[in-house]
Amino acid sequence: MTLISVILLAHDQAGSIQREIAAFNDVVIRHLPRHELIIAEDGSSDGTREQIEAVREKYGLRIVGAVERLGYARAVRNAVAQAGGDFVFICDGGEKHDPADFWKLYARRHDADLIVGRRTKRSDQWYRLLLTSALNLFVRRFFGVDMRDADSGIRLCNRRVVDQVFASPLLFRGFISTEIAVRASKCGLRCLEVPVSYRRGRTSRGLPLRNMPRAIMRLLADSWTLKRELLTRT
Repeated sequence: MTLISVILLAHDQAGSIQREIAAFNDVVIRHLPRHELIIAEDGSSDGTREQIEAVREKYGLRIVGAVERLGYARAVRNAVAQAGGDFVFICDGGEKHDPADFWKLYARRHDADLIVGRRTKRSDQWYRLLLTSALNLFVRRFFGVDMRDADSGIRLCNRRVVDQVFASPLLFRGFISTEIAVRASKCGLRCLEVPVSYRRGRTSRGLPLRNMPRAIMRLLADSWTLKRELLTRT
């Protein structure tokens, strides 16, 4: 029987994390014959870990991460490394994603190796929408990977992606989801996007506008490094 690993990422979400865990349990976990629920708690300072600990036995979940902040990229890699499922579902916390959208991705699990939730009807600030559009255009032009939402925070992958992509050192200091999509595509793995709903939750964390110039410069530098690596493999 197929084991499904469900990973929920959490950082400074004390006010919403128990509610979100309950929602994923009711909508997803209870309906999977074999599963593991992993909460990747990334060094929160507002009591998020304590809120998760309080419901750990109730939901049979496992907490991974560290007391100190790992950062988004390392938190994702650390959680995936500890997941044993045949399929691994990864979702950003902060109530941005509807747990029911898991089933949209899961229904296509045999059609692709990496299934990305393409966020629709977004209500983000204008600069976030602009950044997303520019990022995906860059991915298509620079890497030749046809994606419309490469950096989405909701995705499902199989063991081929875990073994061939996550097992290798990842370069991007930000936008790790984009790097995963690029690497998967360049490894010859099948990638697919499925429309999902999206809402920026009250407790969600995003890249501040003042930090975007530095993040973009890092993205460009990391992209050149990744492209050189990929070219040496061809």
